[in-house]
Amino acid sequence: ATNNTAESGLKGLAKTLERRTSLDHVAVTAVDASDDNLAFFPLIYWPLVAGVAPLTPQESAHVNDYLHHGGMILFDAMNDSDPSPALLKQNLRGVDLPSLVRTPENHVLKRSFYLLNEFPGRYAGHEFWLEPEDASSYDGVATVLYGSHDWAAAWATDAQGHPQFPCMPNGEIQRERAFRFGVNLVMYALTGNYKSDQMHVKALLDRSGK
Repeated sequence: ATNNTAESGLKGLAKTLERRTSLDHVAVTAVDASDDNLAFFPLIYWPLVAGVAPLTPQESAHVNDYLHHGGMILFDAMNDSDPSPALLKQNLRGVDLPSLVRTPENHVLKRSFYLLNEFPGRYAGHEFWLEPEDASSYDGVATVLYGSHDWAAAWATDAQGHPQFPCMPNGEIQRERAFRFGVNLVMYALTGNYKSDQMHVKALLDRSGK
C-alpha cells in the first residue's frame, strides 16, 4: 500500500513538474537498494514504514555510496507528528546519516522555484530537518532531508486526476502548497544552490569590471 501511494504521488508530482516547469518526461521508478545502481537518480523519496526489516550490509553500503557521491534522499515518516532525527538514525543503522538541523529561514529550498515558508504534505505544521549547508561537501546542497508530512499522499491522484487522500487541516489550499514544495524539492535536487549564487552576481560582475 505504501509503495502504491508513493508511486501514485510521485507520478502526480511529475505531471505537475511537466506542466509548470521546463522539465519534460519526468520519470518515476521504484528502486531496490540491494541491486539497483542508485547513481542514476538525482532524488529518492523514501517512505519510512514501521516494522520493516533493517537494511542488509550490502544495502547500507549502496545507500552510503549514493549519499557520499552527492545523491539526495527525502525520508518521510508519513505521520501527523514531529519527526525525530534520533529515530531516523535508529531506523537506518548502517547508513552514514549526517547531523541534521531545522530548516533555516533563508534556506534555498524555500525559493528554488516558488517562495515558500513551510513544506506541508497531507499533514502540516511539523519540523523539517536537513543537512546544514556548512556541513555538506556538495556546494552546500543537502544530501538528506527528513520530515513527516506524508507528501506522496498529498500528491497522489487517481486515473481521473482526483486527489486520493484529504489534506489536513487546510484541504485543497494545503495540497497546492504541497505540490509547490514538491516542485521546489525537485528543482533543488537538479540545480542545487544556484538561487543562492544569484545573490552574489553583483559582486562578481563588479570584480570582472562589467
